[in-house]
Amino acid sequence: MTELTLDALNQDVKAFGDRQLAFMRSENRALLRSILFDVPRRSSIGWRCIYDAAPGLLRQLVELISPEEIGRRMRQLCSRPYYLQLSILMCSYLGARQQLLLDAGLSPGQPFKGEKVEDALFIIDFWHRACGAYRSDGLHFPDQGNDAQPILPMETVDQLNSQLELATASSHHRLRRLAATLELYTFILHGEQRDGLFAHGPYDAGGGEQIVVLEFTDLQNDFMPWAATEARNPYPNLALVRRLKGAHPHFDVFGSVRWEESDLEPHILAEGLFTRTAGDEIVPLPLDEVGQIETCAADAQNELFLKAAEWSPRYKAEYGVYLFANHLRSFFELVSPGGEWDERIRSAFEAAASPVLGPMLERDEPPSIWNFMATTDGDLYWPFAGEN
Repeated sequence: MTELTLDALNQDVKAFGDRQLAFMRSENRALLRSILFDVPRRSSIGWRCIYDAAPGLLRQLVELISPEEIGRRMRQLCSRPYYLQLSILMCSYLGARQQLLLDAGLSPGQPFKGEKVEDALFIIDFWHRACGAYRSDGLHFPDQGNDAQPILPMETVDQLNSQLELATASSHHRLRRLAATLELYTFILHGEQRDGLFAHGPYDAGGGEQIVVLEFTDLQNDFMPWAATEARNPYPNLALVRRLKGAHPHFDVFGSVRWEESDLEPHILAEGLFTRTAGDEIVPLPLDEVGQIETCAADAQNELFLKAAEWSPRYKAEYGVYLFANHLRSFFELVSPGGEWDERIRSAFEAAASPVLGPMLERDEPPSIWNFMATTDGDLYWPFAGEN
């Protein structure tokens, strides 16, 4: 499968690292701390699981489906995986490798005795090809295309646009409250990670108008051990679709959106709420259902919060094993929906975490890459010097 040269690999490593570093610095992500979760350690353990387990698992996947076909199948409303999973694959593999370089006391460009060049070529080639097929413009990063994130075929955009209702103060208030509730639910469900929340567009709607989509996915997760709650969301995914005029969205490498405008309401012309069924049918939902959806999400979020408040110090980091396994499994769901690969992925991630979790927890300070990300003036990820 691998087609990248070492030079091309290093170009992709630098391109991704530059964008990730800009994103993290803009939000002080390297300094993120939480009362409920051990965010640095859970991420570092998840990265290490991706580094050790993902190459072998994904090699099995590409025997069944090409990266390009994966990207094409992702081009639908409320897809899971979506752009975040591609970015998580990259930042996890490269972040774990960078930690190993720091632990070895190396400098940029020095050969690394434990380098796995073939694995790196495979992972980055997978990302490169899937991402190029996924985005409608064939690019890899939003800032290559005026900060846009186009992934839907225009026939899907036209279908959504034709079913939007004219925005009113009442509808905007109800949908904005629902979006805030769903954002909080997905944030707690994923241990203060932005998984399950994806913004994309803008799509041209003519006359200077544009369509922007905000998706909420993973709303009925049954893979992560803590995800089961008494209150369950009635839909596995939801999409808030808006037609706007005169607004200026900027999308980033982790699937989020930033608006130049402090108040979007004057720019929203029409909006609607949709779900995609297991049969890939896009169904508009009446506003009458918003209250029930909001209540279920709020109740489930409260249950998740109370669960997390009782987690042990160890599990506040260990949950990263399942959080990041949940990312990887989404690619396999494109081929074999229904959890056919779940146990294989879960076992591989647990095995990868076993030798490193204990020593990581014994140290008072978070892994050194977090200080490195916050302070480095150079590249976030150092180039590959070849196999050693």
